[in-house]
Amino acid sequence: MKVRRPCEGRAQRLEPGSRMLRAIASTLLAILAVDATRAAEATHRVLFIGNSLTYVNDLPNAFASLAPAGMPLEVDMIASGGASLADAARNPTVVSALSKGGYTDVVLQERGGDAFCPAACQATAGAELSAMRPTGELARMARAGGARVFYLGTWQSSKETNEALEYGERAIAKASRARYVEIAEPRRELMLRHPGLAWTHADGQHPGYATTAMMALRTWRAMFGTVPATVPCVAGEVHYHAPLPGGVLHVDTSQVPRTCLIEEGAVNELTAMYDVGVEYL
Repeated sequence: MKVRRPCEGRAQRLEPGSRMLRAIASTLLAILAVDATRAAEATHRVLFIGNSLTYVNDLPNAFASLAPAGMPLEVDMIASGGASLADAARNPTVVSALSKGGYTDVVLQERGGDAFCPAACQATAGAELSAMRPTGELARMARAGGARVFYLGTWQSSKETNEALEYGERAIAKASRARYVEIAEPRRELMLRHPGLAWTHADGQHPGYATTAMMALRTWRAMFGTVPATVPCVAGEVHYHAPLPGGVLHVDTSQVPRTCLIEEGAVNELTAMYDVGVEYL
């Protein structure tokens, strides 16, 4: 006589339920796969908020050009000459864009030197910087609208002044819970390595093509975690004056002519220099 093991009957009785569980699991996996595909195909909407450092040579335009074929990306800019982030925080256009624009990512860039934090400032960990509060307000508005926030650095002329500037920028980024994109020291060292590149505009103050390219590349790396596979180029006229100072400029990458800011061979170094420079705070 065959002796039936106790577990055999139990397994047979549970089989219909097991089939149901497998069906439910398969359905859930299918749903997750669809959600993952939709997430991958979701449009990234990026807003740059800044000043002449942002619009000279069209940083948002150069950034938009880095998108690989088929990637849904929309890039906007709100920037006017001499504008600080304190001005932006009081600007109804900025407030409306952050609350209603549906942006996934917001890049904030302060005026050059406004985050400068020498020894006396460092004694208070940058708490007294005038840019601290408005940057925090903008970051809060951006996150309330569903966006990640990035704080894009600026630069000074020497190692010592760059270090004081970067101290203040890091402090502001940390207090604002923004991701810091370091520019000052990588730019200075790259200038020493590649003196032939156009680091400074002919006016002696604003970014040259190489600096704008570097900001675009490093912002892309901070935002998407990859080194772009293409050269940053500007579609249409390369601007020196603010193209739309009173409103939201929508970048159109289909415009002509197309001006590439650097040679292809410089992409990797301008992006990867200072591997610890992009901090996720």
